[in-house]
Amino acid sequence: MHLIEAHEGDAAVRIASERIPFGAGFPTEIAEKTKKLEVHGSSFNDPGPDFCMYKAFDADGQMIGERQVNGY
Repeated sequence: MHLIEAHEGDAAVRIASERIPFGAGFPTEIAEKTKKLEVHGSSFNDPGPDFCMYKAFDADGQMIGERQVNGY
């Protein structure tokens, strides 16, 4: 799995709350607390199906949500 992109501030909240497949689709209580959002993805060479993993972090840097979405 590889870090594809990272977002902070308003962009992190927007992507965390957007519905799948355009965002992570986290519930409002997680999305509103998100200060940083990382998007990790599998590569074509990795075994198994392709996916993206969204990881949401709060102001203290603690992971508060993680969601796997199939595909890219």
